[in-house]
Amino acid sequence: MERTVTSEMTPTASPLRSWPPDDATLQSPWRLFEELRAVAPVYLCPEPSPDGTRPYVVTGFDEVSTALTRHEVFINDLTGVLPSHEANLLPAVAPDEPSFYAPSHVFFSDGDDHKVKRSWALKLGERNRLPIYRPIFEEVVDELIDEFIDRGRCDFRADFTERMPLGLVRRIMDLPRDVDTLVKAVSAGIAASENNPNLTPEDLERFEATVLELLSLLAGIIRERHAHPGDDYVSDVVRMQVERDGALDVNALSRNLAMTIFGADHAMGGHLADMAARLGREPEVQERLRADRSLIRGFHLETLRLDIPVPWVFRQCVSDTELGGVAISGGSLVLLVMASGNRDGAEFPEPDRFDIDRANVDRNQLSLGRGAHRCAGAQVARLLAEVTMNRLLDRLDDIRLDEERSELTPEPSYVFRVAPAVHLTFRKRA
Repeated sequence: MERTVTSEMTPTASPLRSWPPDDATLQSPWRLFEELRAVAPVYLCPEPSPDGTRPYVVTGFDEVSTALTRHEVFINDLTGVLPSHEANLLPAVAPDEPSFYAPSHVFFSDGDDHKVKRSWALKLGERNRLPIYRPIFEEVVDELIDEFIDRGRCDFRADFTERMPLGLVRRIMDLPRDVDTLVKAVSAGIAASENNPNLTPEDLERFEATVLELLSLLAGIIRERHAHPGDDYVSDVVRMQVERDGALDVNALSRNLAMTIFGADHAMGGHLADMAARLGREPEVQERLRADRSLIRGFHLETLRLDIPVPWVFRQCVSDTELGGVAISGGSLVLLVMASGNRDGAEFPEPDRFDIDRANVDRNQLSLGRGAHRCAGAQVARLLAEVTMNRLLDRLDDIRLDEERSELTPEPSYVFRVAPAVHLTFRKRA
């Protein structure tokens, strides 16, 4: 599809003067993104937002994909370009103790610092661990299904995805149940603070107190695993860090453990809810999956393409460059809209059509990122999606989405796209 590219063209159907847009557009941004892709896939907002930021908004598949892989130019460190960024930098839980790493966690790190922190996250999804996880996943999934199967209906968000991903991560990391409440509170705080110009000092103080409480709990676990290592994930990561640096870095480890848990909780929970909604409103697809479970992988990936839980990420452009024919100055804030690239008709024919047979969905969809910053939990997420869908299909017949009671349109959010309520009806299989 041929494009005319200019950073000066202003969308007309849904004007975007600054980022973020109004709540209605945040909830349903597809018309805006479609127009931007067509006339200005790299678009400079003409006006600053209340916090002073005036980002480039990148919506085309090629442009988003390119920026995600140019790590030396488009970096994760948003210090100085996104005022709310500092609200999401986790504090040091032990400020008097030395640290070998930058204070940012893996989501906002770059270079060698990111490489090491990413290696800690990748440890969770190592190939030899996945067979160990499967029976644990099946057990937890079945326990939650047991709680609603006799009712013939459920709110899959409240009854399943709000509880299951975090519970599983806690099990495979051997963490105490106290983690759940604190992670949920931190998750809510991040969702409220990211790119939000209206935060008060009191908001930030409450958020930091909750974060410190979580980090303190995790630091205690890290110290205990250092003193008495086991064969669990946390012990392995502690061992890796100490062997590399010669001493325990409780600040870096607690930050990155917190964000690994957080990523598994909110993003994966939202994705599983989206898959359940698709299962309930696509009866022909449901029957195909029952007959051929190998199609679950395509179902997982196509749902992830269309219903991406984390629709966009910010990057800082650190040197003068060109993207999609548009000049970007060093020091600029850039918003990469993976959700828009995933619906680019130049890459995905009939992009709004749900197609589990789509040939390039595994290789090309942007939901898991690209290159060195590709989602470190992708293999665990894939296994969890497979186990969940298999157990639902094994135990429930005639799964249908209750359209009247469900709410699939996400609430306005600067960070996440998550369906608030997914009500299903079904029959218990004999």
